[in-house]
Amino acid sequence: MILKLIKFLLPLSLILVSCVNNQVSNLQKSVTYNLEDYQIFINSPKGLCVNNDLAQEKKKFLLLVFTECISNPNSTDLIRRPISSIITVKFQYEDGLDSFDRISDFIRSTNVKLNHFFNLNGYEINNSSQKDNTIFLSVTSKNRNNQIGAGVKFWKSLSLYDNVLISTSAYGFSQKTSNYASYRELKEKLILIVNSIKIKKTYKNSSV
Repeated sequence: MILKLIKFLLPLSLILVSCVNNQVSNLQKSVTYNLEDYQIFINSPKGLCVNNDLAQEKKKFLLLVFTECISNPNSTDLIRRPISSIITVKFQYEDGLDSFDRISDFIRSTNVKLNHFFNLNGYEINNSSQKDNTIFLSVTSKNRNNQIGAGVKFWKSLSLYDNVLISTSAYGFSQKTSNYASYRELKEKLILIVNSIKIKKTYKNSSV
């Protein structure tokens, strides 16, 4: 199970690159997906949209990508703003996760340090904290050259709901490590996305 979950936490560079290239997207404010016997609903915070055409959906895995958006003044459509950040949210279903009451209990059960668990080779975890059932990580890349042109500092979080593990990553495009305002804003966006996620067990296999 642990190896599957570590693979789940690997970055998906190609998806991020297509987003940075301003690919035309099917933008939506609210989305609903099914993952095994769970229903996932997200109502995007103001100024952010789900890029539906970049979503990846498999039986036990779901990836969503968020970027800034605004309403089109000439129609009811949403249009992408010049990108200042990209936020990815990955959901992984795995039997047995519901045996852990808290995300910290699950992390301790792996006997793996956080940087190895998140596969952060070449990265440095500046600090970590936990709020409710979510762990937040402040991360700095030791390599300034990256495929998507993002800044060297970004945020990650890991949450647990029943048998669903949720990993969120927020990348900004400020190249100045001293730009603390931009970095704080990036964290706020990540927190807003995390708080907007609602998961409900559907019991779809149960007879009524």
